[in-house]
Amino acid sequence: MKIVRRIAGVIVGMIVLAICVMIAEAITHKFYPPPPGTNMNDFEQVKKFVASLPLTALLVVLAGHLVGTFAGVFTGTRAGGSVVAGYIVGALALCAGIYNAIVIPQPMWWSVASFVIYITMTIAGTRIGTPKLATSTTT
Repeated sequence: MKIVRRIAGVIVGMIVLAICVMIAEAITHKFYPPPPGTNMNDFEQVKKFVASLPLTALLVVLAGHLVGTFAGVFTGTRAGGSVVAGYIVGALALCAGIYNAIVIPQPMWWSVASFVIYITMTIAGTRIGTPKLATSTTT
């Protein structure tokens, strides 16, 4: 049953991560909407839109990745009952970030910052998400 719990932890963790990132992106789109007539299903138009975003918008999305990665890894660790689930969530986030860096134009600093976020928030999320073992004193 441990494997089922770990799989569930990964799924729940990824859902939490995705929701946090979607909220950050929704905030960005609220304050920096795409130009009228932009087809968000046309990848070339999406790439142009992302390339035109100001620093503030990039920072909001980056903050969403930070919060989302921590929350997703923490939740995955707790729900999965193991750091394994949390590390899988973090690894999947890193893979998604690498994919995004390849297909969506973004500044190099943003890519580097996001990779650092995925790694550090995975470590933090698993450490904080791991239940502490009760220490017993023997006399």
